[in-house]
Amino acid sequence: MIGVIGGTGNTGRAVVKALEKKSVEFRCLVRDPEVAKQKIGETVELVHGDVSDHSSIERGLQGCEKLFLLTGHSPALAEQEIGTIKAAKRAGVNYIVKLSGGDAVATEDCPSLIGRSHWQIEQALKESGLDWTILRPGFFMQNLINTAGMVKGQSKVMMPLSSTVNIAMIDVNDTGDVAAEVLTTAGHENMTYFLSGHAYTLEDFSSILSKELGNDIPYLEIPLDAAVKAMKERDMPDWLIDHQSALMSIVNSGVAGATNDNIAKLSGHAPRTLEQFVSSHIDLFKN
Repeated sequence: MIGVIGGTGNTGRAVVKALEKKSVEFRCLVRDPEVAKQKIGETVELVHGDVSDHSSIERGLQGCEKLFLLTGHSPALAEQEIGTIKAAKRAGVNYIVKLSGGDAVATEDCPSLIGRSHWQIEQALKESGLDWTILRPGFFMQNLINTAGMVKGQSKVMMPLSSTVNIAMIDVNDTGDVAAEVLTTAGHENMTYFLSGHAYTLEDFSSILSKELGNDIPYLEIPLDAAVKAMKERDMPDWLIDHQSALMSIVNSGVAGATNDNIAKLSGHAPRTLEQFVSSHIDLFKN
């Protein structure tokens, strides 16, 4: 039996879908099973489990040998996931697949609290005595959906990222496929995989979007300071502003452009392209 924590988010739902395709036994631990039904569906086994209440995690994981671990960004991320690892071990879990940050994010000295937290969790997992696999995905294409409002309202894309820097983008569905594979096949124990799709620039994104919409959607790079100011005006918490700023700086440095063939090797299919992603989500960008 596989336990899944984080099954209601974008990546988590992709993991759930991939596990369903494999027809394996799994259950999702969720804070509110009734709310989760609306996101995951009626056919998935749902049990109560809250990462802020590790006793509930221990109860929810009874009978599970494996765990997929993903929690939302929070200042309490390290405390929640490290406690969850301990609770999983008490429940009898012997193998954990953790979704972490990218290679340039999950570091001991990352400017972002979230990045440092992922690094701390990884160390705790490695020292837990359990078997583990760490998945480090790159830049999610789904992040680009955040530009849909300005595309519909202003016919342009604006971000504090270089228009020409290469970004190795990945679809969350590829992450889901990889996670399901390592959860259900042997040979991935105590391995860390950076998951990288094809490399694109944001000019590529605006060009593909323009073609799909039949309308010119230019890309405009804005200063990082302006983006930070806008985040503060929206009353975003400081830790989240720091995280977003760190990610933008990392991407602009060029280190997020590295690609590899791990998705193809692990999932058995080529990574989804940006053209496929835009085409399948184009209605979100239409008025």
